[in-house]
Amino acid sequence: MKKWMLTSALALLITSASFAQTYFELMPSAGYTFSDRQDFYNAYGKVDGNVNYGGSLMFNVNRLFGLEFLYNHTGTTSGAYQYGDAAPLSKGNLAIDYFMFGPVQTFNIPGSPVRPFIGAMLGASVFTPGEFGYGTDTKFTYGLQLGTNVYVTPRFGFRFKAQLLAPVSGSGEGYYVGNSNSPAYADIYQFSLNAGLVIGLGRVLPELRPRPRPRRPAYRYVYPPPYPYYH
Repeated sequence: MKKWMLTSALALLITSASFAQTYFELMPSAGYTFSDRQDFYNAYGKVDGNVNYGGSLMFNVNRLFGLEFLYNHTGTTSGAYQYGDAAPLSKGNLAIDYFMFGPVQTFNIPGSPVRPFIGAMLGASVFTPGEFGYGTDTKFTYGLQLGTNVYVTPRFGFRFKAQLLAPVSGSGEGYYVGNSNSPAYADIYQFSLNAGLVIGLGRVLPELRPRPRPRRPAYRYVYPPPYPYYH
């Protein structure tokens, strides 16, 4: 009996939260960023995969559209390798910090707490090598994300997403993966899977209202004038 009541209460809670969303949402998250490899003329560079963490602040204009500020940090290692040789030519620590901003489109599923979303981002990435004495390097960056929020209460839920962050290098620019005798530069594409929390900070957004259907005027049959009678 108690198990049935607990299951019913949980189902009622999830149903009541199916349209839950607030004007502001804080979303701490963590995940894993996969490695990326770039080929050169006689060697290749590799940024190793590692854990990432960060968070977002979302301003929801309405229940279907919002603007997101994102911060993400990855501490990893990068190196340069010759083809066929597992020993690196050079290898060192590399920290990458992302500062991104962009729109997020959310999709409503009637009667469900699941809210899929898709978004695009623009911003900057800061590369900080851990060795060789080189300074930080800042790059223009674009990104894409795809995932879903699952709301448990009007002010709490879970967030699951996949994201791609890609720093853009100009001609002759890039991140350093070599030593003083054999530098190598390349673009990278960082794909990651993340999970986090959704914490509502503002008022609950009003429910979506369906657009009224335009009313068509009633059809009226117009009878033709009587056929003229001639004497």
